[in-house]
Amino acid sequence: MKLRVVFRVCHVLASVGEKGGLEKNVIELANRQASLGHEVSAVADESMRRHFSKDVRFVAHPMSAGRLNPFNRTALRKRILSTRAQIVHAHANKAGALVRAIRKGLGRMRRVATVQNIKRSAAPFRDYHAVITASAQVRDSLGGIPATVIWNSIDPPPPGTREKALATAPPFLDGGDPVFCTVGRLVPAKGMDLLLEATARVPGFKLWVVGEGVQRRELEGLIETHGLGDRVWMAGHRDDAVGLMGCAALFIVASRNEGGPYTLAEALHMKVPCLSTRVGFAPEFLPDEALMETHSVDELERGLRFALGDLKGLGERLAPSYEMVAREVTLDAMTRKVLAVYERVTD
Repeated sequence: MKLRVVFRVCHVLASVGEKGGLEKNVIELANRQASLGHEVSAVADESMRRHFSKDVRFVAHPMSAGRLNPFNRTALRKRILSTRAQIVHAHANKAGALVRAIRKGLGRMRRVATVQNIKRSAAPFRDYHAVITASAQVRDSLGGIPATVIWNSIDPPPPGTREKALATAPPFLDGGDPVFCTVGRLVPAKGMDLLLEATARVPGFKLWVVGEGVQRRELEGLIETHGLGDRVWMAGHRDDAVGLMGCAALFIVASRNEGGPYTLAEALHMKVPCLSTRVGFAPEFLPDEALMETHSVDELERGLRFALGDLKGLGERLAPSYEMVAREVTLDAMTRKVLAVYERVTD
């Protein structure tokens, strides 16, 4: 019988302050690995400490310093070496570039990198023993660098998630029109402005925009300009966002660019019909008719009209997607696949 392998791994995260999809992926992966008994460290900015579990050894490093700063590189190398890890796992561009730059000073540590978004240059991810990408699109953007696709994953929403959100009496549900939902930070990358423009062209549904961010004023201006005040609910940040997805007739990803997106996985876990622009792993989860080109109000309009014409049929066509997500897009599945990569590079 094969003995269980315990890995000593050091995650390197270069984010400062923000906990978005990238950071969520790293934190949940590290915490889950530690809960399984692996020796896990995280070298990250002090602002990220509170997100990691007590089972993860946290080593603070000021990540605001420039990646070309030699003193920063030297200090980072010392902190990584202090963890005595077998594997150093760098996440995203800055961490990838930093770990690559100091690779000769890391001794026999095996180097793994995770790439979340499509890259113009694959240089930060060369010279790694293994590369993981969040989608096939990202893998194909790396100019031939071999990579393993491992989808960003979540714990399935617990029973009662939808019912708790429904109990808060969100608007429009008692009307005759179906309610569509989108969730994300209100920033240009998420394409909320394009979605509102398309909504103005397509009558017959209501829209929940769930999230907060720097684009709120601009989006509120679009709602006023197009007279959408009686059709669009700007819900702000909601802790029950996943439950709201479950209350909606359709979930929409309108992003211009995206790594995951987590929200699509969450909606599919809730078995809600979905439309998405061709970002992240959406083309791997959705049929062609549920996909739209990015950066295009016309494409979003087309998708909305298609969905309105046959919501029930769209849901039926997505049944295999619901099953695949329930089976493969979980924290347990993601962690198992990452550990398999570690096993491969340490054999």
